[in-house]
Order: sequence, then C-alpha cells, then structure tokens
Amino acid sequence: MRVNTRTGRLTESKARILDEAGYAYSFDRQMYVNRKTKKVFSVEFIQDHDDDQIRKRIEARNAGTGWQFNLNGKLAESVRRELELVLG
Repeated sequence: MRVNTRTGRLTESKARILDEAGYAYSFDRQMYVNRKTKKVFSVEFIQDHDDDQIRKRIEARNAGTGWQFNLNGKLAESVRRELELVLG
C-alpha cells in the first residue's frame, strides 16, 4: 500500500476514487462522508484497504435506511447515534 506515513495522506488513486464517488472529507470527524448514499469511511479504513476493496464498499448497496460506517473497528453505539444526528 502506498500511504505517505509522514503526513497520513491518501494515495492519489484512493483520493480519486473517493472524489469521483462524491465523498467529502470531514475535518471535524476525520472521515470521508457521502450524504447522498449515507456512507462514511474512516481515514484508517481507507489507508488500510486497497483500491479494489474500497471500490467494492462504495459500490455495495446500503442495507437499510441508516448510515453505513466503514471503519477498522467497532463503533460504539453512543458514537454512532451522535454521528447519525450530526450527519442528518
């Protein structure tokens, strides 16, 4: 994987994948958010997965009407509720 470990920036290809799919970076939450599809990706998830895995998650249908959080670990329910309120 090609992540710049000094800056934590994404590779150009990953940034392009997210941009083309309509994701915007939330500086407050350090996550990539797409309000239209109701999907969220943590920076760590993006850094730790390859381009194909990210594309598959982006293209996957969101099961249900709530937000889909793509993280490396489990999201605490209280944090999930707070994020869902903030995100809309």
